[in-house]
Amino acid sequence: MVRTSVVDVRSISGEVHRWELVAIVVGSDRVRAPVREFTRAPRAILLSVVDTTELRWFVPGPLPDDVVGWFTGSTGVAEQRCDTYLLVGCGDVGVKRRAGETLELKVRQSCDGPIEFGEGLTGSLEVWRKWSPAYGLFEITGDERWVDVHKSVVKRRFSVDGTELAFSSDSQPTGSGCDVEIASVFVGADHGWTFAFAAFGAPATRRDALVASWRALVADTPCPEPFGPRTASAMSYPQWLALTVSPDPGERVVSPDR
Repeated sequence: MVRTSVVDVRSISGEVHRWELVAIVVGSDRVRAPVREFTRAPRAILLSVVDTTELRWFVPGPLPDDVVGWFTGSTGVAEQRCDTYLLVGCGDVGVKRRAGETLELKVRQSCDGPIEFGEGLTGSLEVWRKWSPAYGLFEITGDERWVDVHKSVVKRRFSVDGTELAFSSDSQPTGSGCDVEIASVFVGADHGWTFAFAAFGAPATRRDALVASWRALVADTPCPEPFGPRTASAMSYPQWLALTVSPDPGERVVSPDR
């Protein structure tokens, strides 16, 4: 169950905005309320709040070398990290500790309908809002189920017209554009890979930014064949984890090398 409350939030720029914040309550016969409402929110919270329009696919198995080479080119920015996710049992909400440290909250605001990129790549756009860091927005009880997801990520960034931009890891990017990534992911013994778009900036520009970034990627070098996301189901990380991780509440899933 998702409940909302209103608090004043101070952005990184110092401006104070009134936001409808989300309190997550997850309860069932197998999971006992791992996150509950934070009953006394601070008057102002210093955090980044970012809205994005996203589309992501997960493909089982190892990330093919030819896909890595095609996507990375000379401009891809690589990163390896382990994010630890809270299993909330809900595809609309994602909670994670980025690199095991910064607590982040993402909530799906809406679905913007299907999109066709051409060349057989399709999916449904989702609008997400992310709070980072999310400390104070909800309370961790200690009874949660968390899973470690090891990632090898490569990212690129494009403008609304498809011009490639220098990628930065700013939590609150300026202007409008689209980040595109591929990542090899491990959770427990399961291995897969993901291909994703996350458009930021003015809502009216985001669909165009997604399409332009895809066209820029394939303009000079067509993607390798077969390209897994053409046949994979589009889904978010919370949905993928719900399908991948054992429902046993006594199991904390970590990668074999942890």
